[in-house]
Amino acid sequence: MPNDSEAVTYQRFNKREIRSVMIGLLLAMFLGSLDQTIVATTLSTMARDLEGWEIMSWVVSGYMITSTTVTPIYGRLSDQFGRRPLLLVAIFLFVASSIFCALADTMPMLVLGRFLQGIGGGGLRSVAMAVVADVIPPRERGRYQGYFSINFAIATVLGPVLGGLFARYLTWHWIFWINVPLGLVALALSNRQLKRLGRPARRPRVDWFGALLILLGSTPLLYALGEVEQAGGWGHARVLVPLGLGLASVLLLVWWETIAREPMLPLRLFRNRTFTAALTSTSLANMIFTSLVVLIPLNYQLLGLPADQAGIRLIPFTISGAIASFSVGYCVSRLGRARIFPLVGCALLTTMCGVMAWTGIGRSLASDLTVTFLLGATLGFQFNPVNVLVQNSLRMEDNGIGVSSQMFFRLMAAAFGVALFTAFLIGTLSAGARTVPGHEALGPEPGFALLHLDLRRADLDPALITSLAQTIHDAFSQIFLIMTGLAFLAFLATLRLKDEPLRGYAPSPAKPEERAVAATRSESP
Repeated sequence: MPNDSEAVTYQRFNKREIRSVMIGLLLAMFLGSLDQTIVATTLSTMARDLEGWEIMSWVVSGYMITSTTVTPIYGRLSDQFGRRPLLLVAIFLFVASSIFCALADTMPMLVLGRFLQGIGGGGLRSVAMAVVADVIPPRERGRYQGYFSINFAIATVLGPVLGGLFARYLTWHWIFWINVPLGLVALALSNRQLKRLGRPARRPRVDWFGALLILLGSTPLLYALGEVEQAGGWGHARVLVPLGLGLASVLLLVWWETIAREPMLPLRLFRNRTFTAALTSTSLANMIFTSLVVLIPLNYQLLGLPADQAGIRLIPFTISGAIASFSVGYCVSRLGRARIFPLVGCALLTTMCGVMAWTGIGRSLASDLTVTFLLGATLGFQFNPVNVLVQNSLRMEDNGIGVSSQMFFRLMAAAFGVALFTAFLIGTLSAGARTVPGHEALGPEPGFALLHLDLRRADLDPALITSLAQTIHDAFSQIFLIMTGLAFLAFLATLRLKDEPLRGYAPSPAKPEERAVAATRSESP
């Protein structure tokens, strides 16, 4: 942990200044969060209008790949050049590319715009979190980071609604036009209030080759993970070739960062016990959470649950996460310690995954609402407190790369988790279905067929429906059991987090006359 003298590096902002800074940061992050959900709702409308069904998926994948890969680069550059310039660049790129997307009249043009938008979106998240780490010391930071969770929850709920309204009453172009006024407000607020943060005194040496290797490593890996489901497994060339290229680039990156004078991804971070423990626990947790967001609705769908009933069961997931995150952040600020909360969160996550493996889901509305509510709460108990612990353990000059690296590895773990569990599900469904009499009706790939099969169809044999329903239950139970083991590993990693007091503001220097009075009192008998 940095020495206590480092607390004096925190500049004091009054409440009005902090409020203005937070509004700008929340608005910037709201843009990035909203963009992911609002686009998915209108994807088919875009493909129909632009006649681009073949590359439709790249409207989402392109943004995800670029926003993820640039995250650590933004963090490191903000350490070297200052937060304000990098945040302004990210907002400007996001707004400019939003205009490009709104004016797109072909699907390739829209996909290109989404790639560019991802470059801006990746900076919105990572630099904004680093700004909070500069403005507010760890002791006070928990409750402020809780606002980001509420912000994300609002964007998650509002995105699909706005997307549907724009597509129905206006056009899909408005989902990009709306970014322009919001982005300009965020730009103005960030530009005005962050001038006080200043820039590092010495001229930085940028590790551009390290940045290139990060891009060359993460981009093909993300592409390969996205192709796993389409290819039907990991053994296809379209998965193995980019996977091999990505892993080779990662190995080269590790070697290069050991000899670079000012590495883009400093390996000294991994010698920090709190950093590595947090990276392990939150990456495993995010792998589970993101996979559950995909698999739980799919489980409901395969069980024949109507879409509206499945949607109701998922509402507590987002709401409880935001409530827990805000409440835990407030408690962290009051207690001055944070380790107990991720421990509770990982223990609860392990328990809930075990419950789902044992009982399954979809049996009753009450049980499903309880499970999803508690799962969402575990999210709030973990990520914000762990962020505070990591920032508390790092030197000030590593705040940007520390925060962005945590975010980057969580996103990579999430992509890996979705690919891994989806491929495992398809394989398990295929193996289970082939043991069921009459499975020939599903075709040569019963696993894929089951993913799109409606068990309520009247033309299906009742005995076949019962057997297939049990196959689906067994497949998901195995996945939830694997998640239970991963959640327990996350709990063990959390035990390695140091329970250190969180730094606060340094005492304000006394005025000369106050020091004279204090000296007189100390000399008196």
